[in-house]
Order: sequence, then structure tokens, then C-alpha cells
Amino acid sequence: MNRMQEKALNARRRVHMARLFAAHLFSRTQMGGMRLASLPLQRALLASLLAVALALALAVQTAWADDESSSDDNVVNARQTADNSFLYDTSIYELTQADATYQGSTVQIVGEVVGDVIRAEEDEGKRWITLEAIEEEYESSISVLVDESAVNLIDTFGGYNRKGTTLQVRGTFYLACLSHEGILDIHAESVTLVARGSTTTDEFDLKMFVPAIIFCAIGVLVMLLYRYLRERER
Repeated sequence: MNRMQEKALNARRRVHMARLFAAHLFSRTQMGGMRLASLPLQRALLASLLAVALALALAVQTAWADDESSSDDNVVNARQTADNSFLYDTSIYELTQADATYQGSTVQIVGEVVGDVIRAEEDEGKRWITLEAIEEEYESSISVLVDESAVNLIDTFGGYNRKGTTLQVRGTFYLACLSHEGILDIHAESVTLVARGSTTTDEFDLKMFVPAIIFCAIGVLVMLLYRYLRERER
């Protein structure tokens, strides 16, 4: 017998018990000496008692069904493992200051690619890149293990007169990665391009040399004046 059949059977039992209860009340009313004016009044009283009993039975049935449903929803699955799918949308600086609670968590960061691409010798098809914090007030960086295909997203590595490609990385954070000599790193699951890199050149600005030219001119004049005065003393 399945659960639906059991529920139907229990409902029928409750209705039957309600009818018996109503009949019992009616018989006790007659035996107690209550004088009813007529047979229609007796039938009306019996119908009222039956209606009350049925309403009570339905209320009990509904409450029982709701309680059973909530109990089913709150059943503990002993085979369920810990859920690490929560995503921390954080920054590189915060990860460099993180504690052990972040170990093994899924994180998402945005950073500028700096340095060079390094082949991961222990992980075939993987490469190491370094992401630097894009916040100017924080100087921090983190190593990220990415798929070899993700390197194709990088067009510029940050450095002097160069702004590196900005990437968004989502992956697993390790405060002390046992697979890579205990370093702080991220094993990327997805890498997305945020902004292309760019290169800047230093423009020649004559105004920056004006103070130096003035001081040089003053120095030459002072030297000439000194030589003139020395010649006059002879």
C-alpha cells in the first residue's frame, strides 16, 4: 500500500469515527431526558452534530497532512556531504588577508595580469599567471592556475608603460595549497575577459625642462660675471 492509499484510508476512518461520535451524542441527548418538540427538530440537531463532527475530522486530517509534509521536508539525509558551492565575490587584497575559513571555498576575483605565463610542470595543460589588484590603494597579487586555453585571452602583461589585460577568475581558493608546495593560489574553473590591455608612451613635455634651463642660464651668467670681476682686479 502506497502513501496516498494510506492517507485515503485514514481519512475514511476519521469520517466514520466522527459519524459514530455524532450518533453517540444524539443518543445521550435523548437518554438524558431532553424533550424535543418534534421529529424535524431532532433531525436538525443530528445534522448539526454530524456537520460539527465532519468539520473536526477534516481539520484533523488537514493538520495531519501539513505536519507530515513538513516532517518530510525536514528529514536529514545522512549521506549528504558538505556544500562548498557558495560563491565569495571578493578581491585579491581580501584573499591575501584571509584566514583558514576561506580554504577550499569558491571565490571570484577581478585582477590585472602582470609578469609572465609559467608552464605548470606538475599539471599537464595548465599555466600559472599572476593577477594584481586593480584597486590603486592596495598593492597585492595572487597566483592563479588556469587552463592553457585561457592564456589566449591575455594580450598585454602589466608593467612599465603597460596596463595588463583585466580578467575575471572564478575558482577554488587555497590558503596553503598542498599540491603546490603550500603557496596561496586559486585553481581557476572559469576565466572571463573584462578589459583588453593597453600600452602608453612617455610624451616629450618641454615645460618639464623649463626650470632646469633657467637654473643653467643663471649658472652661466654667474660664471661669466665671476671671470669678468677677476679680470678687472688684474
